[in-house]
Amino acid sequence: MDSIILQGINTEDLRKIFREVLDEKIKKESEPKESVRKLPYLSRFEVAEILKISLPTLNNWSKSGIVQSYRIGNRVLYKAEEINQAIQAVKNIKYKRG
Repeated sequence: MDSIILQGINTEDLRKIFREVLDEKIKKESEPKESVRKLPYLSRFEVAEILKISLPTLNNWSKSGIVQSYRIGNRVLYKAEEINQAIQAVKNIKYKRG
């Protein structure tokens, strides 16, 4: 191992240099990596929260085909785009304006 001899630098300057290097390293590590992408699947809890329904209701809707679910092992997942498609606008002629 090579030894480094520092002359003409005080401890405060050395601390400042270390702090800057560490801050830069921490900043790089905290930035999101481009290679990590969010999967287009949602968990049961996320879907129930989005739709403002309970988990048993979501289970019933999955069984009746209102929303499509996918099983991977013991996990039940939902495609985000299919959940958005399952939400339909209700057209009510009685209260239509314009």
